Amino acid sequence: MLTTDLAAPVTFVLRRLADVRVQQYWDPNHLVADQMARDARAPQPVQDCCQRGGHLWDLAAVYPRGAVWSDRMPTAVVFNGPVVDVTTAIAAAMR
Repeated sequence: MLTTDLAAPVTFVLRRLADVRVQQYWDPNHLVADQMARDARAPQPVQDCCQRGGHLWDLAAVYPRGAVWSDRMPTAVVFNGPVVDVTTAIAAAMR
């Protein structure tokens, strides 16, 4: 995500992760990003990037099969980015 990202991503960008299990969010008010940061906890990996202005940016999170979403997001098995740099980890976690 760039500071120049002023609108939701176009189809070309969304196609980079073309899998029915993938959900991508345009989060201009950082609601999902901030919730992800608040809910992060062990044994989830700690991201080594992707914070700008106190918000998570361009981060991929992969949750295990059967993860239950409740009042907190479940712990992720992949939680890092930028997305373009972690596509191998995403693919491996989704196998």
